[in-house]
Amino acid sequence: MPTKLIENPDSIANVADWVEFYIFAVTESISKAELSSYIEDSSGSEPDQSFLDDVWLELERRSFLYGTPSPFILNAREISPSFDWTDSPEHLTCLILSIDGNSVDSVKTGKLFERLSCKAVNNYFSGNSIIYGHPSKQTIRSIASQMSETFISEPNSNFKDRGVDIICWKPFGDNRKSQITALIQCAAGLNWDQKLLGIPYKAWTHYIHWGADPIKGFTAPIIINDKRYSDVVTDAGIMFDRIRIYRNIQYDYPEDGTLISDLIDWCQPKIDTFINS
Repeated sequence: MPTKLIENPDSIANVADWVEFYIFAVTESISKAELSSYIEDSSGSEPDQSFLDDVWLELERRSFLYGTPSPFILNAREISPSFDWTDSPEHLTCLILSIDGNSVDSVKTGKLFERLSCKAVNNYFSGNSIIYGHPSKQTIRSIASQMSETFISEPNSNFKDRGVDIICWKPFGDNRKSQITALIQCAAGLNWDQKLLGIPYKAWTHYIHWGADPIKGFTAPIIINDKRYSDVVTDAGIMFDRIRIYRNIQYDYPEDGTLISDLIDWCQPKIDTFINS
């Protein structure tokens, strides 16, 4: 079956992403031997056995981090999907963005990733969350009112969303200020790491007088490797990478009833292109 070649076949992480995507797009397993052939077709040379072993170790690391159930079943020689991708289009969406970035219709795709991220963040905090960002009609005044926090002023219109895509809070139910609040930025593109410091945290204290200081967070569809993780989360705050998004998704979203179908509709042409390349 023809499939899209592996971009950057010398990268363990990129090859592991490609393998994850392959098993869902093709809905079948792939063996180490078959992967070796795909890498050779992509790079022009046969990979060393040690490289294949390192890819398998990375997939094993990911399987552990994903938790139970992992999206794939991994054994010594083969990897296969543990469910149909339409049962978790959130995961496949993140995989596609990890491989291709947010390069086509970036505004629409970015908003779709924000909707996906909003549900994962909300499920993690078990609270309330809204998407705030240009060209959203939400105002700081209305958000502060929903949160029972004290409104101060609106940002200047030149600042658009002021770096924040999602605002999440965990209320006590007594309509009083002072609660867990998170200001979250979403980055669907390959340049996600250039946006880690994108929230001007101090500026938000001029818009809302918080009863308790908010925390900051970040969502991205990638998986952060162990060497970079500490530095990334130092800048990002609470990090929702693909692992944590996967751990906090569910199939039914009553507040956004079209999210699943929109994700499936977005993924399907990407699968068709991959298979027919």
